[in-house]
Amino acid sequence: MARRGTLALAGLRFLTGAVCLWLFAVPGLVVIVSAFASDWVATVLPTSFTLRWFEHFDATDVNAMLTSFEVAGMVAALGTILGLWLAISLNPLEGRRLGGLLDAVIMVPNSVPSVVLGLAVLLAYHAPPLDISGSWAIVVLVQTALVMPFCYRMCAAALKQEIPVFREAAASLGAPPAMVLRRVILPLLEPAIRASVALAFAFSIGDLGATLMVYPPGFATVPIVVIEDVERGFYYRASALALILLVLSLASLVLVAGRGRRAKVAAVAMER
Repeated sequence: MARRGTLALAGLRFLTGAVCLWLFAVPGLVVIVSAFASDWVATVLPTSFTLRWFEHFDATDVNAMLTSFEVAGMVAALGTILGLWLAISLNPLEGRRLGGLLDAVIMVPNSVPSVVLGLAVLLAYHAPPLDISGSWAIVVLVQTALVMPFCYRMCAAALKQEIPVFREAAASLGAPPAMVLRRVILPLLEPAIRASVALAFAFSIGDLGATLMVYPPGFATVPIVVIEDVERGFYYRASALALILLVLSLASLVLVAGRGRRAKVAAVAMER
């Protein structure tokens, strides 16, 4: 019986791994291979490989790439700042009816489709006195609304751990609120803040639904350019552009995580 149970568990693990590989890894590998494929029709692998899809990039593609990173950087910063501020502000209301109501309101952008959120922002800000429908600012606004609930939830979850104990201890020793925030709360929230920045950056750089609803004429991010290439049948060129975006975004996320890790190692070394 024990042997049968072990075999069944091993078979279940293998099946789970195979399903995850097929659903998540294979599509990514297809995009990577397509970026270098010269021709790929009715074969397991491309008949030949080339770099010409990367050579066809023009100023439009470069500008879209720069725009994507600029917008993602602003959205990551704004979403994290707003999420952190809301988490700290609502932490004293935890367990109260008002706190639960405000928490539900903050999470509303995640409870509706991104297209609906984009349409709501477009209708709200397309006429005076606050008409930003023709500016890149509306893209930053809608993406910030999209990622802010995730940033808030990360910071709020971190605040529920041991931070209240340290905060109360510092306050009992006479530390003013500003010093408690600067010297106690924010350093303890650093892992949550870094995770919030990374997640918001990843969500923003790959967003399509909300951005398609609001982006002004002449504005384009990489997902928009990729969709345009796919609609025109330029699948290999779209794959090449998607691959570059994937590599650069992964490098940015690793850089964010790496800086936090180096800072932690340095702090431990100084304590020793």
